[in-house]
Amino acid sequence: MRTIPLALVLLAGCATKVTPESLQRMPIAEVCYLGMVEPDKQQMAADEVRRRNDDCAQHKAEIDRIRDQEMRAGATDVGGVQGAGAARQGGGMGMGRGY
Repeated sequence: MRTIPLALVLLAGCATKVTPESLQRMPIAEVCYLGMVEPDKQQMAADEVRRRNDDCAQHKAEIDRIRDQEMRAGATDVGGVQGAGAARQGGGMGMGRGY
C-alpha cells in the first residue's frame, strides 16, 4: 500500500527529517495529508503541491482513506486534537483553497 511509507514518515518524525526532496518522492495525496496533520510542514507541503500544479481537493477520497487508516492505526487522536481532526474541521491545507 502507498500509505505505509507515509505512516513510517509520520512515526519516524524526529528520526527522519522531511525535506522538500523527500516530498517530491511522495504521492500527492500523502503530501496533502502530511500538510494537514503536521502544522510545521504545512508550508513545505503547500509548496510541493503548487510545484506539481495540483490541488489537494482533487485527491480528497485518497486523503480521507489515509486519514481513516491512520486513525485505525492509532496515529491520530480520535477526539480530533491532533492532525485528522483539523482536517475534518476544515483546518490544515484547506481542501478547496487550490494548494
